[in-house]
Amino acid sequence: MQNPNLSDAGASLHNNFCRTDFDTSLLTDIPVPIYICGLDGTITYFNKAAADLWGREPETGIEKWGGAYKIYMANGDAFIRGFNPIRKAMQTGVVEKPIEFVLERAEGTLFNVLVHITLIYNEKGIVQGASVMLIDVTEKRKADSHSYNAIIENVERKRKLIRSTEDRYQKMIDEVEDYAILMLDREGYVLNWNRGAKKIKGYAAEEILGKHFSVFYLHDDREKQLPETLLKYAQANGRATNEGWRLRKDGTKFWASVVITVLHDDYDNLIGFCKVTRDLTERKFAEDRLRHNARDIEFRNKQLEEYAYIASHDLQEPLRKIQVFSEMLMENIDDKASVIRYMDKINSSAGRMTTLIKDVLKYSQLSSTDELFEVADLNEILENVVLDFDLLIEQKNVKLTIGKLPVLKGIPIQLHQLFSNLLSNAIKFGGSSPEISITAHPITIDDRVDSAFFKNGVPYIKILFNDKGQGFEQEYADMIFKMFKRLDNTPGTGIGLALCKKIVENHNGDISAKSEPGAGTTFSVFLPLI
Repeated sequence: MQNPNLSDAGASLHNNFCRTDFDTSLLTDIPVPIYICGLDGTITYFNKAAADLWGREPETGIEKWGGAYKIYMANGDAFIRGFNPIRKAMQTGVVEKPIEFVLERAEGTLFNVLVHITLIYNEKGIVQGASVMLIDVTEKRKADSHSYNAIIENVERKRKLIRSTEDRYQKMIDEVEDYAILMLDREGYVLNWNRGAKKIKGYAAEEILGKHFSVFYLHDDREKQLPETLLKYAQANGRATNEGWRLRKDGTKFWASVVITVLHDDYDNLIGFCKVTRDLTERKFAEDRLRHNARDIEFRNKQLEEYAYIASHDLQEPLRKIQVFSEMLMENIDDKASVIRYMDKINSSAGRMTTLIKDVLKYSQLSSTDELFEVADLNEILENVVLDFDLLIEQKNVKLTIGKLPVLKGIPIQLHQLFSNLLSNAIKFGGSSPEISITAHPITIDDRVDSAFFKNGVPYIKILFNDKGQGFEQEYADMIFKMFKRLDNTPGTGIGLALCKKIVENHNGDISAKSEPGAGTTFSVFLPLI
């Protein structure tokens, strides 16, 4: 038991300790346990007497509120989590009378203390922390043997209950096979191992205990410090969850669902983490299959949509030409030279239909858009498109100017459809004698400013389809690319330009329109050159 005179002297000094500029060296050799907490409860100082009372030296700057191994209420009941007179005093600015607790050292020794709290203020009178003095009243309580023995017996009952509960809990954890449940210390080193951990991760307990849990993570995740990030997040938020690939002992991977929960002692100090891992590899594969099937269905739906358009639009022009030339042939059946000329045109149109049908069949047999990409000469594609429209171009007296186009990687059938739709649109709305130009240009700074889709380091080409036809108000420039949307009193289904936009997006490009009533329209197609 402490010397009453020394306790009184310590109390007097402790009560005067209420400024942040107080010299703590004056407390070092005083035989009265005193320690200091910051506003968050972190221990910033403790003297030798406090360390002797606790039977250990807590880590300053890390541990909070006190340094005893375990705390009980004054009557021996389990400590009430959340009951913290030091925190309450700092929050309210009101210090209540000393409170008694029963503390336990790591080796099991019990002792009674009275907790005296003094608030610490800065020069502005704002609370910055608290100093705590512990008065050992164990001998005083022993004098009342009946009361003291009742307290000790109560504590012993709680100890036995806790040990029994912990033993049953540990046995339960050890037997679980569907989950890897393990304890980590504050730095992430493995402290225990259950059957589920061995089954899922492949390590025996003696092979993994004491090793850092980052051994379960892929190299890239370790490089990114994912294990440390998860511990920090759990410490800040109480728990962290994550799903990702992890490594077994044999180097194979499994898809893990991980929950890391922070663990605290009675003082709310971090003492480690509980990490629960579940192997969800089969679920991951099933989800991946579902996503793949969903993408495949979406791809097939797009194909169906485009097949329908090709059947109703792209094949329509060669068919129309066959019909027209067949009628002209019949009208000139006695003119051998005309018959030969018209038969050549019919054969040419039939050949174009055969090529288109073969391209559609090839398109339908591939399982993804990536497989369709090949080196495509836009000059050849446009030449075939113009050939499809040669009769209409002649009939409508179209003045067509074509510049040199680039060679790039693309989907030929889609690029054919793109050019066909844009040329058809220009002819349809170009007036009585449409003037149409198709040219390629490097992109400009203004192009990059106007559109946010460009990627740095990727070269692009701009292809312009310009006509001097009827035009439209610029406010409708976005609407024309939406499916089934048409401007008032304009013929068509509203599908063509919507598919143009889809095709350009399939090629990681962009399309836009600028127009003015009576002055014509320019469609700008931006495509990457790689």
